[in-house]
Amino acid sequence: MSSRGVIIVAGGSGTRLGADRPKQFLQVAGKEILVHTLELFLRALSGSDSKVVIVLPEVWIEEWHEIAARHGLADTHTVCAGGASRIGSVRNGLAALGECDLVAVHDGVRPCLSEAMVERGFEVAEEFGSAVPVVEVVDTIRRVGADGSEIVDRSELRGVQTPQVFDGEVLRAAYATCRSERYTDDASVVERWLSSRGGQLAFYAGERNNIKITYAEDLALADYLLAKR
Repeated sequence: MSSRGVIIVAGGSGTRLGADRPKQFLQVAGKEILVHTLELFLRALSGSDSKVVIVLPEVWIEEWHEIAARHGLADTHTVCAGGASRIGSVRNGLAALGECDLVAVHDGVRPCLSEAMVERGFEVAEEFGSAVPVVEVVDTIRRVGADGSEIVDRSELRGVQTPQVFDGEVLRAAYATCRSERYTDDASVVERWLSSRGGQLAFYAGERNNIKITYAEDLALADYLLAKR
């Protein structure tokens, strides 16, 4: 089996939640959000040749070490400081991770996905070199501008999630040649690199429950979903 690496990016500030601490450290279902996320990946990777790196704001690393120790997770992963942007944080995570055949990058505040989804991502990336989870858009979508609005055909639209999984060499090459800090996910970085070589991304089915905790109401939903697990 190919070696597997996971980079959990947890650089959020919790501003939109109105919290006094980063949202990844808020508790749902009796544990910090980031603890739920880490434990899920440790279960999913059990029995494989794997490594996990968590990327955090430098000022919160010491507190995370205390939290991880309290939950018996201190020796299960590596921690590194994030960068000035998400792109910089993933670069730092790649450096801390070292060589892996396949690398997954996941948002630390998406704790509600299933182990089956993690495995599905690695299997697709093993076959195609990339695996980006997507879900169909179910809401009516409307483009709104100064001159009015118009309906957008949602049949070709997809919501993009994480974990996004890639061939390790491809992900490293894509980041090594990326000169922009504007990308908001790894698929966009890799797609730019692949398209210049005639390649394209591969996709797999995400999960509706794989929510990204962003607003206060997301905490209640995550608490419900994790309590059921």
